[in-house]
Amino acid sequence: MAFSRFSTAIDPAWFADEPRPSNACGLAIQWLGTAGFRVMAGGQHFWLDPHLSRHSLSDLAFGKIEPRLDQIAADVDAADAVAVGHSHFDHALDAPAIAAKTGARVYGSSDTLNWCRGYGLPESQLVELHGQGESFRQGPFELKAILSAHSPILAGRVPLPGRIDAILRGPARYTRWRVGLTFGLHLNTAAGSVYHLGSANLVEAELSGITADILLCCTVGRQSVPNFTRRAVAALQPKLVIPCHWDQFWRPLDGATRQIPGNDLAGFLREVADCPSAPSVRVLPIRGWAVWRA
Repeated sequence: MAFSRFSTAIDPAWFADEPRPSNACGLAIQWLGTAGFRVMAGGQHFWLDPHLSRHSLSDLAFGKIEPRLDQIAADVDAADAVAVGHSHFDHALDAPAIAAKTGARVYGSSDTLNWCRGYGLPESQLVELHGQGESFRQGPFELKAILSAHSPILAGRVPLPGRIDAILRGPARYTRWRVGLTFGLHLNTAAGSVYHLGSANLVEAELSGITADILLCCTVGRQSVPNFTRRAVAALQPKLVIPCHWDQFWRPLDGATRQIPGNDLAGFLREVADCPSAPSVRVLPIRGWAVWRA
């Protein structure tokens, strides 16, 4: 079956999934759709950019949005922490609702935290990220936020630029969730390390000394960043790449998974394979798991 760059079809043969591991596993990753992941290690659950409340295109165009608590109740069984790489709605919207349900801490920029405050989270659950070399210990995880950049995906521009400078309350138009500061999220554990690149861009100077066993890599918008895939792999030297943010995040989680027009997941797989010392690649289905074995 042929897949052009502009096809939204996904070859089921690309998917590689494992059963959900036990809490005793060393390190495991679950893809949630969009740029969302759950990282499990040492019996704790660290969520990255979780986007479960997927709103339709008509909701986004004409309505106001807020977290869908029924969807969060169905998919979030445990959470010790949530980290957000930038503050667009499809990355930050659900963070405070997950924290409110579970008591988890939220790690994010002041932009993300202003949304969490508007949702009603107490300051005791909020940890501000600056991307200035600080690190945070959360159970078996060490979190570092690395200053990064958002891809200029819309005619050479970053969508919804600017900051969330004041407390944001929902429901609100999706345009209220401005990009804010952008981070790559580095999680280190005794069993291995993970780097979450939630937008297809990077700042190599900020990555000096940073490597990761597993790269969770945004694919949409990478064509607007010269040699993005090769540069990301060269900088982080991963052994495994899991692509993300390739799916149509306005479709229901339980519906058929289609990729964003123009994303070209097949092309991304070829780009990784063409890298020197190419890492392996695993395409997960939504809610699919990968267990890291060093």
